[in-house]
Amino acid sequence: MSVLRCQGFLEALALLNSEASDLCASYELQRLPAAPDLTTALGLRVEDYALNVIAPARDLPAPLWHISAAPCGRAHLEQVCQRWFFSSQHMQAAPPGRFRAQLVAAFLESIDEVSGDFSLHAVTMTPPMWYAIHWDEIAFERDGERYLLHFSHSD
Repeated sequence: MSVLRCQGFLEALALLNSEASDLCASYELQRLPAAPDLTTALGLRVEDYALNVIAPARDLPAPLWHISAAPCGRAHLEQVCQRWFFSSQHMQAAPPGRFRAQLVAAFLESIDEVSGDFSLHAVTMTPPMWYAIHWDEIAFERDGERYLLHFSHSD
């Protein structure tokens, strides 16, 4: 799965949602670590996050995060994208209706080009420490290949 096009799209939208705001938006599509199953892959990702992203670095084993992944459909993915692409007051000023629908559709088209027939899973967790103000994550999985679409706001 080539994620460069999707990542560029996400980075541009994160910048637009951070503009004129005190929130820092983070929108990413990242490959999950190799693992025997999706839950283990998600656990490895959060363990790495705790050791390499948060400060001070901490050893926080995956079970402490209470991670779960439930199958979801394309409609859920579309709703999540709509919510996050227009999450800031700045972006909510964008014309409603056709413009917003076209922006979401363009991103979903780029996801379709790279993700093909991946199954979708809504990821939930209760982190053992501060993770973000709020977030949404969707995992993509096919034949042991896994990716995570991550949206969050931090201050």
